[in-house]
Amino acid sequence: MDIDLINQNLAKANQVKIQKQTSDIARNTLKEKELKEACAGFEAIFLNTMIKSMRKSLPGNALFNQSHGMDIYKSMYDQYLSDELSKSKTSIGVKEFLYEQLKDSI
Repeated sequence: MDIDLINQNLAKANQVKIQKQTSDIARNTLKEKELKEACAGFEAIFLNTMIKSMRKSLPGNALFNQSHGMDIYKSMYDQYLSDELSKSKTSIGVKEFLYEQLKDSI
């Protein structure tokens, strides 16, 4: 009788332990996914800043008038370009470097 009770308690304890481990794994997987997204976002911001700096270093074009609308369009295009570059597999590697440095802290 006592052995059955002990076995039941042991089975319940093992079940609780397995559930906790499963929830910890799911939580870590979610945190890793969030970290990867944050690193990709940082790389996109970095690329956007770099592209804006490169664009500013170009001489002005006398053929096309610089307008506020053109500046907005260029800014939107730069943002789109930096987002797409950060998502590509051939990105500059900042997101991978950041992820490797930060993954142990989660």
